[in-house]
Amino acid sequence: MPETGIPDQSTKLVEQKNIVHAIDLLLLHQRFLILLSKALMVYGSPLHYLEDNLGRIARLLDLEVTVSAIPGLILLSFEDSVTHTSETKVIRCANGWDMHRLDETNQLLRRVVYGKIDIPMAVPLLEEIMTAKPIYAWYWQILNWGVISWTLCLVCFDGSWKDSGISLALGLMAGCLNLAAQKFSGYTNFFEVSVSILTGLFGAALSQWGCFGATSLSATVVLLPGLVMTTGVIELSSRHMIAGTVRIFYALLLAFIIAYGLLIGVQIHNQMAGHQVDTLLDLMQCRGLSKWTWFGSFPLGIISISVLVNIHWRHWISVTIVAGVSYGVFWLFKFHLLLDDLAPVVASFVLGLVANIWSKFTGQTAYMILLPGEMFLVPGSVGVRGFSSLLSKDGAQGAQLAMQMITTCLSIMIGLFASTFLVYPRGKRHSAILTV
Repeated sequence: MPETGIPDQSTKLVEQKNIVHAIDLLLLHQRFLILLSKALMVYGSPLHYLEDNLGRIARLLDLEVTVSAIPGLILLSFEDSVTHTSETKVIRCANGWDMHRLDETNQLLRRVVYGKIDIPMAVPLLEEIMTAKPIYAWYWQILNWGVISWTLCLVCFDGSWKDSGISLALGLMAGCLNLAAQKFSGYTNFFEVSVSILTGLFGAALSQWGCFGATSLSATVVLLPGLVMTTGVIELSSRHMIAGTVRIFYALLLAFIIAYGLLIGVQIHNQMAGHQVDTLLDLMQCRGLSKWTWFGSFPLGIISISVLVNIHWRHWISVTIVAGVSYGVFWLFKFHLLLDDLAPVVASFVLGLVANIWSKFTGQTAYMILLPGEMFLVPGSVGVRGFSSLLSKDGAQGAQLAMQMITTCLSIMIGLFASTFLVYPRGKRHSAILTV
């Protein structure tokens, strides 16, 4: 029988099945990229690495995608060079800190990149990560707010045992209000202001038994904008102008809100009690303990920060070791060699270097390992004290403290970038979640 050149019915069915399979696979790849972008944003990946990671995965999946991200918003533009069409996905999601899920997401990405699992298997695994229950219950989070305030009052704000006890009580109050903000969406926008006002009010009422500057700053330490400011400076330096500008402006506004709330709380107390409490957050009036006691409370502070950002307990030892090495260098340069300007640069360099080397040999996410140690270095309280001085009409001291906050952020940025370049001079090939 002569060939007519017309394909038979079975050939058409095979071609149709191949086309349907290709379309299904393309849609599945797009779904994986959308879920991945949302997970990285929600769990705290730095934006200047988020775009890089999504671009790498898109090339691996043979997707033509343009990625743009700002805090709270991701734009994915899928293009088709064959049909000359494009489709843009707008993804809105809140920023957060969940290092356990970020680490699991990063480990899943590595398995995808190295071909250990395919996308049809990776999508349900990613969905399982995103729908998993928190690793720490709500009551542990409330208790943790108090523990953070207690430990950082001793280590960072020259507090005494009495000051740390007051900070513990005020931190527990702030933790309860944080739980209320999670349950009632209408209270979320008033959360920072209310915590600052109540902390200023009760801190001033208890000022005769403790140092007001140490207790108020340590009670609001979780709200302090140092990490946001540092991240904003780093993103500006990595040419992400919009994201960096948004974060820096938000950090300055948050510092102003906390300082203003504390001022209002103190003024309410002064009117009610009939005696005046100084509104300046002056730590020079605090009588702190010996600096050698820091090495006892420091590990507990690192563990409490790890609980705050949801780092799994099996990583506590590595996180404490990395942060301890960094803070030991900071302690040496600042208090023994008296090199205040070099202390944050060298400490952040050592922090990034140890975390990246640790990640290289253990496979753990370096960003998760270094984050608690970095939170000990960031100068959030400096910004709040600066705005407090400005509100108290001490313009010279306020401007000096604000400039100190910016220079410290720049120092941390230099140290982290230098350490990453030293470990990965040509960049990391498969995953760019390295540092802040």
